[in-house]
Amino acid sequence: MKIDWWLALPALLLTIIGLLVLRSITPDLFTNQLLFTFISIAFFLFFSKLDYSILKSLHLPIFIISLLFLVSPYLFGIDSRGANRWLQIGQYTLQPSEIVKPFLLNTFSTFFANPVFLFPAFVLPWLIIFFQPDLGTSLVIFSGWLVILLSRFSLKSVALSLIFISLLAIPFYIFLLRPYQRERLQTYINPYRDPLDQGYHVIQSKIAVGSGQLLGRGLGHGTQSQLRFLPERHTDFIFASLAEELGFVGVVAVLALFSILFWKIYKISQSLGHPTASYFCLSSLALMAFQTFINIAMNMGLAPVTGITLPFLSYGGSSLLSLGIHLGIINSISQNTFSRV
Repeated sequence: MKIDWWLALPALLLTIIGLLVLRSITPDLFTNQLLFTFISIAFFLFFSKLDYSILKSLHLPIFIISLLFLVSPYLFGIDSRGANRWLQIGQYTLQPSEIVKPFLLNTFSTFFANPVFLFPAFVLPWLIIFFQPDLGTSLVIFSGWLVILLSRFSLKSVALSLIFISLLAIPFYIFLLRPYQRERLQTYINPYRDPLDQGYHVIQSKIAVGSGQLLGRGLGHGTQSQLRFLPERHTDFIFASLAEELGFVGVVAVLALFSILFWKIYKISQSLGHPTASYFCLSSLALMAFQTFINIAMNMGLAPVTGITLPFLSYGGSSLLSLGIHLGIINSISQNTFSRV
């Protein structure tokens, strides 16, 4: 088994930076994140060694198992803040919608040639996730699926599709979004309309990002994160915590590592001779890039607060496991010839 270090090293360095920031702002969670980091590395090594043709050939049973896993929180899950997304396993929680991401993309990629199957294969798991409710994860999965779908059409068709989707968003906003989700969109437009409640997260996040300046306040010295003015400082707003303590230099380093990782995934996708493997890489890239862009924009007040975490850096074992599987499959793809897939 070979490891593509241009793929693995940026991800590992991002994870280490995330661990350092978590150790600074929430030391009680550091051990859990470190444990899941090692498990994620084990998943990466396992799926790196696994021939991708096996995943492709088993896409249907894997898809069915993924659906059952997605439904499990409705039956056995724990309720938190009105959402039913997690399974309690001992002292740890797992989020099925995070872990199944790479397996859903495997199915979407396999169905790339047949939109008749591609659409229902997306809609069913998407609805399960959306009604948990988990708007953030549903948007992330949508981004991966959309790349596969639009890659089959011309630029004109893509533009018309985006206009159509935008029109569909109007009844979606009126009838499907819950009151707190509509409130988030309104707060995005003007966070100061309710600065002590709905707008509080965004306002404190912008203060944290700005206070880091060039070199940051230093690990353990960020006032917004250390004094807990910044809500969800270890998950949704980890970027603001990082910017406050490591400053502009730390932010540039993180963005550079993400850029290297995304560039490498794109290069792998373009070097493949088989569309299934190529679409898996492209959809994985879209999923990670969308998640990264939205989280950073959210932390800077440029996007609505959606509960989308920052890959590799935010606290969460399920996210790390999912990313380990993603990169393991991509590493396997990059090291194999696909004339036989």
